[in-house]
Amino acid sequence: MRKSLTLSWRFLTSKLHQPLPLNRRESQQLLTRLNDSFNRNLDRQYPQGLGDSDHSPDHHIKSLLKSPLFAKQRPYHVSSTRAIEATQDVPVRDLMFAVEEPAEYLKQQVAAGTANIDTAKLALDSQMKKILVSASLDPKECMKVAEIGSLVVSWLWSSGQYERMDFIKDRTFIFRLMPFLVVEGQYKPVWEWLQRSCKQNIPTKEARLSYHRDIGVMLKALLRSEVTYGQGLESGIQMFVTYNKSMRLSSHLSNVVAQKISAAAGAYLMWEFASQGASANLGDRAIDDLELSIDHWATRHMVAPYQALIDLSHPRAPNASRALKWISVTEASDGHVAKGNRLSNVRIGLKTVEVLLAQGSTKEAARVMKVLQTLFASEVGSNWEMPNSNKGEEEATLRSLNLLLST
Repeated sequence: MRKSLTLSWRFLTSKLHQPLPLNRRESQQLLTRLNDSFNRNLDRQYPQGLGDSDHSPDHHIKSLLKSPLFAKQRPYHVSSTRAIEATQDVPVRDLMFAVEEPAEYLKQQVAAGTANIDTAKLALDSQMKKILVSASLDPKECMKVAEIGSLVVSWLWSSGQYERMDFIKDRTFIFRLMPFLVVEGQYKPVWEWLQRSCKQNIPTKEARLSYHRDIGVMLKALLRSEVTYGQGLESGIQMFVTYNKSMRLSSHLSNVVAQKISAAAGAYLMWEFASQGASANLGDRAIDDLELSIDHWATRHMVAPYQALIDLSHPRAPNASRALKWISVTEASDGHVAKGNRLSNVRIGLKTVEVLLAQGSTKEAARVMKVLQTLFASEVGSNWEMPNSNKGEEEATLRSLNLLLST
């Protein structure tokens, strides 16, 4: 009986734990399967086409070891922050530490398992404020040395949020994180998020609209950070053109969805171009690229006014011809433009007046201003009068228009 039980037990365990292969051929097959499995997981975390050095096992292991989860904790007690919703909910001691040592604060929160998006926002905000008050130091260099952007990305990866991408819904987090990633040259994760997010399968129409708006916000945050902290407006335009092209080639997005995703970023670049003017020092190629992109992100009613704005804001040869044609068409239609576009139309109209005054076309500027007063009375008002040809008054008018355009 005992022998029978022993044999039965051995039979069951042999089914649960198969014996290892004994011959050389089977051992090699097992090793090959393990190798393939490892490489598949490696490619999932570090997609191909982003540089060979990023796909080596050494890089993979180093990324694991650099995770804040393996950080050695200093003898400082970090209180639990399970439900942080604002800085006033952070214990005073933790808040003081976060303000003084933002990166260390975040590392300890990660190591203690209490980090969340709010603690990351607090650390990013504290780091930026700490840098800005150090007037004697170069802000960009300080941001680069801090490496808090890389730290946040490492935490997102180690906590599984890198894959889930729930964090893109928090716009404050995105706008606080992006400047650090740009300064640190950490573009790869951002492009990966943008590309992967376009392939997500969202079940309902309402959820899809919200998700696509979130992607658009991330794109705008990237471009704004590139213009402000990175290589400038020309680099931002090039990034935008590249991303637009990738969206148009994608089989996962319709042209309508691609337009909605890129609309906010396109409008931001357009007004940044108008604001910087000659100081942007853009080449003709960048200006042409920006103009050609308009068809892909602007609504039908805004294509013509944005094209006119390109001419009005040209750094070397501003021209009001297309703007005057657009104003005539708008006047003939009694100013019937979408409610959300009214302010943009007014700003472009005022830019037209500014250019005409600078070129000495006083009468034409007065006519355009009257049209704007008639079509957009609530935005422009009816008390504006064309100054005399006195140069000082004309310069004062230009300054007033600049103030209007900057609001």
